[in-house]
Amino acid sequence: MEQKEQKGTFFRQSGWMVIATTLGGLLMWAVHKVATGCLSEADYGTLGMYLRALNLMMIPACGLQAVFAQQTAIALEPESRSRLSTLVRESVFWTFLLWGAAALGVWFFHAQIEGLFKISGTFLALAVLVGLLVLLRPIGVGILQGEQNFCWVGWSQILDGAGRLGVIALILYLFKGGASGALLGVLSGLVLCIAVCIWKTYPVWRVKGAKVELWDWVIRLAPLTLGAGIPLFMVSADTLVVKAAFDAEEVNLYAAAGIVTQAMIFFTLPITAVMFPKVARSSAQSEESSVLLMALGTTGLLSAAVVAGTFLLPELPLRVMFSANYLAAAELLPWFALAMFPLTMSTVLINNLLARGLYTAVPWLWCVAGLYLGTLVMKHESFEQVILVIGIFNALLLGVTIYFSFRRSQRGKI
Repeated sequence: MEQKEQKGTFFRQSGWMVIATTLGGLLMWAVHKVATGCLSEADYGTLGMYLRALNLMMIPACGLQAVFAQQTAIALEPESRSRLSTLVRESVFWTFLLWGAAALGVWFFHAQIEGLFKISGTFLALAVLVGLLVLLRPIGVGILQGEQNFCWVGWSQILDGAGRLGVIALILYLFKGGASGALLGVLSGLVLCIAVCIWKTYPVWRVKGAKVELWDWVIRLAPLTLGAGIPLFMVSADTLVVKAAFDAEEVNLYAAAGIVTQAMIFFTLPITAVMFPKVARSSAQSEESSVLLMALGTTGLLSAAVVAGTFLLPELPLRVMFSANYLAAAELLPWFALAMFPLTMSTVLINNLLARGLYTAVPWLWCVAGLYLGTLVMKHESFEQVILVIGIFNALLLGVTIYFSFRRSQRGKI
């Protein structure tokens, strides 16, 4: 009976998260629909590639979310809750400090950055500010996730998309703003999301803090942070190479195919988000759980269905999301989706290992990621070649995660 209830809870929470992510995704899709109708091709190419490159900024952010989801999930005693409160406040402080140092670096080299990526100074300044909010958001979302408060995790995603769409539509339609104006919409959505997180996590971060050896905590949880960023790195590293190497018109087609494919990856992430705190808590309490198998099965079925859909109807998502000028990206889309399929499965396995505190695989996974980036830098003569490199290294990443998961399972750890 208990196992049946666990399955029911998992699928109910996963269902809500898929619905919330879908609604948020539809709102994000509407952003691109508005942008393609109002922006020039050059401005849209800049905005589209930035939104994908934003995932690289989210690598440390994703690590923070995993850290706070894990720590919240296992904070079952009053003393551990006090330590968690201290960690929240310290993390916010150091996030501001490190972001300030990075912003100073951008200010010194802004001319070179603007020239390399063909962006304006205003766009770059807004991008830096968006980067701060991207780093702050996962602290609150991670706490909600760790508490398994998936209702508000979902609503935070929906409000992020709604705020982004509303402000972008206002600026582009009424004030005829460019790519910089559209970025204000991204900023607005993040503000709404963070406001919800501050409100709903107040009981956690306002608890009287306990003494924490912050440096020891950072060293202990650094592998978790690094490991959580691997899927985002793999889904985003190509954007900077493509943006720097190809003409703006070509980049637009690649960006369109990439955005559709990225939606496939993010569509399966809600299942991993539900799995993570459940695995962390069951591991901390030395309990058996079938959550990993349920997450793998559901993710595999959803991802396979999306890949099959891109082969059968490659133009459909492009017609829905973009104008007719982007239909040429249909040639890239099925192979792009197929190349990303192994990454969806790797993401589930990586999060399972991290939730259990099994970090041995992390250095090896980053070796794969480093080889991937190096290969992209050397081999990017055509989009087909870039997609082939993506597929090969995503498959290699899946192989490494399967090996470490199998090795651990043989020892009775998974």
